[in-house]
Amino acid sequence: MIPTPFTFEQQLTASDFEKIGRLSLRWSHIDQTIGNCLRVLLRLTPEEAVTIVFSLNSDTRLRHIRELNGITPLSAEAIHYFRELDAVMRGIQSVRNNVIHALLMWSDGEQHFHLRSKLRTYSKDQIFQTEELTNYAAHAVLNLRYALGKQDHGPDEVPPPLPERPEIPEFLRSLIQWPKSP
Repeated sequence: MIPTPFTFEQQLTASDFEKIGRLSLRWSHIDQTIGNCLRVLLRLTPEEAVTIVFSLNSDTRLRHIRELNGITPLSAEAIHYFRELDAVMRGIQSVRNNVIHALLMWSDGEQHFHLRSKLRTYSKDQIFQTEELTNYAAHAVLNLRYALGKQDHGPDEVPPPLPERPEIPEFLRSLIQWPKSP
C-alpha cells in the first residue's frame, strides 16, 4: 500500500476514526433517506430520482419538501416528523460539512476541523457531541419516510417512535430551534 504523506492520521486515535466514520455514515444515510422522501413526494421511480433528486444537496432537498408541503400539505403525522427533522438538520449539516470538507488542525492543544470556505471551525469534541442529534435525525427521517407511504424497497416495518428530543449542544443553539408542539 502507498503510505500517506499526511501526518494528521497519527494524531487521531482508532476510536476517533471509528466515531468520525460512524457519524459520517449515519449522515449519509440520513441524506439518502431525505432524498427518498422527496422522491416519493414527487412520485418518481428510483431510476428517475437519480437524475432529479439525488443530484441535489440536502439543503435543496429539504427546501423542496418544505415548498411541496405548501402546495399539497403533508399528513399531520408526516409534517410532525418533517418539522423535527428540518430543525435538527440545520445544525447537523453545518457539522457534517465541516467534518467532510475540512482540514484537521491543532490549536491550544485541541484538534479542530476547519472549513476554509466558510471560515468555520468545530473542535473534535463538538463534533462528537452531535451523536445524539444525529441519531434523533435518523429516527425522524425514517418515520417521515414511512409516513409518506408504502415502501418500494426494504422492510415495511413501522419504525420505532421518536425518542425524546436530545439536548442541543451549546455551540449549535443558534442554528437549531425545536418547533413548537401542536
